[in-house]
Amino acid sequence: MDLESTAASPAETRAELTRLSARGYTQLRHVLVQLPDRDGPRASTLARLLHERKHRPLLLYILLLTCWPWLSDRRDPLEGAVWIRALTAKGAPTWSPSTLSRSWAELAELGLISKPEKREGRLMRPTPRREDAGADYEVPGGRRDRWNAYFALPDEFWTDELFAKLSLPALVMLLLVAKETNGKDEVWLTYENAEEWYGIKPKSAQNGLTELQKLGILHRRTQVVKAPLSGHGQTVRMWYSLTGPYGHQSRAALQQRAAKERRKRLRREARAEVSTPKELE
Repeated sequence: MDLESTAASPAETRAELTRLSARGYTQLRHVLVQLPDRDGPRASTLARLLHERKHRPLLLYILLLTCWPWLSDRRDPLEGAVWIRALTAKGAPTWSPSTLSRSWAELAELGLISKPEKREGRLMRPTPRREDAGADYEVPGGRRDRWNAYFALPDEFWTDELFAKLSLPALVMLLLVAKETNGKDEVWLTYENAEEWYGIKPKSAQNGLTELQKLGILHRRTQVVKAPLSGHGQTVRMWYSLTGPYGHQSRAALQQRAAKERRKRLRREARAEVSTPKELE
């Protein structure tokens, strides 16, 4: 028997990881992109990861949050080879045991994971921390306060290998626009306010948005508005929206479907609890 032909491929590994999560998307808090205090600095984790060029740690952290709904209850940690295989694709950053170990260490330094003092055999069980590194991780669930509001990143990010096609600036801007279009179809944005509002340098914002547009993931709408104090009496505003499965409507439908399934599951569990005493009589 050819052992290589029976081994799971990277694509099959990603498909299984997302299947086990069962939502169809990853929950990412808004505080990954921007801190909520309007009177203080707004830049958060995303700006720091971009500034420090932490492409691998960002991908690894997102994958950890993708898996966490089922991984948190798993008896054994995942082997390093599974993480490496899941993150392997044409065009993606290359992975090895050393780059994986270094990325986990960098995430721990950033306060985005907690590492246990002891390994479980040869395996490590990393636990995510909140997306702004400010607290232990809890699933945001249905909470909508400013520290728990979240946006959805569809599983197609992994299964269609978009994660492998994006540069770090493009990945950052994908997450930024996804956050800002969580409750609406499009967002007005300039390269300059990307720095003021999110800590993203104008050139990085421009490069990331341009790359997303070339890939067909981002749509840009130009709006000409009156500007009485400008030389021409008008100015141009740029509105950005995501397309396909990343668009606001598609992501909202995913969340509604997941909420419906959760309600059905809770009703089944409630009926089972009510019927159990009768069955035991």
